[in-house]
Amino acid sequence: MSLLEYLGGAERIKKYEVYTEPELEFVAKFLNTYRSTYVIVLFLACEVNYEGRARASLSYGDRLLITKPDGTLLIHENRKREPTIWNPPGSTLYATVDNNILVIKSIRRNPPETVVVESPCVYLLLGARCVAGEFKLWGSEKDMVEYVFRNPSLIEEGFRPLHRELKTLVGEIDLVGVDARGNLVVLEFKRSTAGPEAAHQLQRYVEYIKHERGVENVRGILVAPSITPSAYRLLTKYGLEYRKLEPPRH
Repeated sequence: MSLLEYLGGAERIKKYEVYTEPELEFVAKFLNTYRSTYVIVLFLACEVNYEGRARASLSYGDRLLITKPDGTLLIHENRKREPTIWNPPGSTLYATVDNNILVIKSIRRNPPETVVVESPCVYLLLGARCVAGEFKLWGSEKDMVEYVFRNPSLIEEGFRPLHRELKTLVGEIDLVGVDARGNLVVLEFKRSTAGPEAAHQLQRYVEYIKHERGVENVRGILVAPSITPSAYRLLTKYGLEYRKLEPPRH
């Protein structure tokens, strides 16, 4: 019996397919057949091994496996946003069943990286025909920088912006300008509440500009819709400033 016959005919392969406790042979066939058309999600018991630039392993346990048509493979556990183990787009996925164990291999050619997932039990299989739409992001930090560049008085009267996204050895400075007295001003933007790391980051930029330009009086301003008390204390300690600004709405 072909896979399409097993699934009930090609007309059933539409937006999505869901199977609970599918047989391992079926899962392997589904992965090999639809890996380039479906986003496939497995909830399964498994152990995982990675070998490439380093080595890593996950002991036996229940996890989510996600594979995408571009070759991306993600292994998620019950914490954190990022996957615990993954392979990037451009990887190739293969699935087999060996001694009643589902073996899923994701191979990246350059640089060589391999993720091997071994599972004796798949609880849930979801195949979904996701699409790639046009992505638009409003109210980003880049939008905030552009907004200030066009409306410099939002920072203070007499402020004149000079450089956006200035690349340095310590990172990319969002905006550099001069104030009404001719002092250099370094601005770091955050689209949400700014924490201590934003204050540390701004301080690094200010010290770098002081060293590179050979000037002592460089102002640093953290621009964000809000700021944590600890970040504000750090700004005060470093002699830096804060300006409240909401991300622009289009």
